[in-house]
Amino acid sequence: MLEPHPAAEKGELARLHAATCLSMTQFINGHQCPKLARMIVRQLNLLLAHPELDSVSNTRDMYLQLLEHWQKITAQLLEQRNAGKTAVVYH
Repeated sequence: MLEPHPAAEKGELARLHAATCLSMTQFINGHQCPKLARMIVRQLNLLLAHPELDSVSNTRDMYLQLLEHWQKITAQLLEQRNAGKTAVVYH
């Protein structure tokens, strides 16, 4: 079986990072729904699990902080939806 080329994995990491940033931008620009917030959490988990990400790095710490933040946002949005309240704007 062929091993993935290291440059391809780095490209994959960069694409996943870019997709996560785009999703966060869409959320901030008004598409504030639980589904998008859950997708951001899933993307951050993929980034943290990526083999090219160093186990100890500033980037990893940043992704961990972002993951915690987006998990809280997701929980709040789900609570609001279940309570029938209007969405809070996050910036």
